[in-house]
Amino acid sequence: MKTVLITGAFGNLGLMCVDQALAQGHRVHCFDIANANTKKLAAQYADKVEVFLGDIRDQAMVAEALQGVDAIIHNASLLPPLTDTKPELAHEINVVATQQMIALAEQQKQKPVFIFPSSFTVFGAVPEKDRIYNAADPVEPSDNYTQHKVAIENALKASSLDWVIVRIGVSVDARTLKTDRATFSKLLRVKADNPMEYVHPKDVALAMCNAISQTEAIGKILLLGGGKSCQIDQHQFLSIAFAAFGLKLPIAVHGGEYFYTRWLDTEESQRILQFQHHTIEDYRQEMLDRLRTIRCWVKPLSPLINPLLPFILKRL
Repeated sequence: MKTVLITGAFGNLGLMCVDQALAQGHRVHCFDIANANTKKLAAQYADKVEVFLGDIRDQAMVAEALQGVDAIIHNASLLPPLTDTKPELAHEINVVATQQMIALAEQQKQKPVFIFPSSFTVFGAVPEKDRIYNAADPVEPSDNYTQHKVAIENALKASSLDWVIVRIGVSVDARTLKTDRATFSKLLRVKADNPMEYVHPKDVALAMCNAISQTEAIGKILLLGGGKSCQIDQHQFLSIAFAAFGLKLPIAVHGGEYFYTRWLDTEESQRILQFQHHTIEDYRQEMLDRLRTIRCWVKPLSPLINPLLPFILKRL
C-alpha cells in the first residue's frame, strides 16, 4: 500500500485514476478545483480518500496535500482550446504551478515518484504517414499545449525526483461528447488519412497507477497507445461518433490539413505497465450504447440527412 496524490482527481481521467488506485489498495489524496461538481464528487468519495479542494497554484495547499505521499499522478491542467484562448492562465497552471509542485515534492523527506501525463502531440505538427513513432524520436512542440508538456518533461528530467513520463494517444470515451464549434470545425479540416492512435482512458489510468509500483518505469518516457488495433486515421475516428448518431460521415468533408497525431510503438510501455485491455471497438460500442435513444430518432431520417451533410459540415 502506498499513498498517492492525484491532481485533477474529479475530472474524467482523474476519477478513473482514483478508482484504479483504490482498487490496487493505495491510500489516495485527491486534489481538484473547488466547484459544485467537484464538491459533489468529493462527498461521494469522502469515506475513501482525503480531499483537498482549491487552486493548484496555492503552494500552501499543495504542500499540505503532498504530506506523506509516495507518488503523484498529476492530471491537473488546462487543455486546448483554453491553452490558446487563455494562454496566460494556461501557462500559470500547466507550467508554473507544476514546476512549483515539483519543487515542493523535492523538499519532502521521502521524495515521491512523479507520474506525468504528457502527450504524443509533442512530436510535431506533421506526422509521417505509416511511420511508427517511439519515445526516442525528437520532440517539436508546435503550440502552447505541446510547449507546456515539453517544459514539464524537461523540468522533471532536471529534478532530483524519480519520475515517469507517459505520452498519451487520443484518449476519449463515450462521456466525452461535448465539443465547441471551433474545435469540431478544426477536426474536420484535418486530412482524412491523418494517422492517430486511440487508447481508452481506463487503460491510461491503469498504466499510470501501475507505474506507482513498477520500478522499471522510473526515469523512462513511455508511450501510451492502444496498440495495432487502435492505429486508425482521422476519418475512421470521427466516423464512430457519426455512426453512433445513425449518420455516415462523408469523406469528402475532410480538409487538407495535418494534425499532430500519429501511431506509436508501445511495446516497451505494454511490457512494463501491462495496460492495454481495450480496443477501438470498445469505444465504438460505448458510443453506440450512449447514443442509442438519439439514434432511434435520427436513423429513420438518415436517407434525407446524409446527402445534406457535406453542405452542412462545410459551413461550420
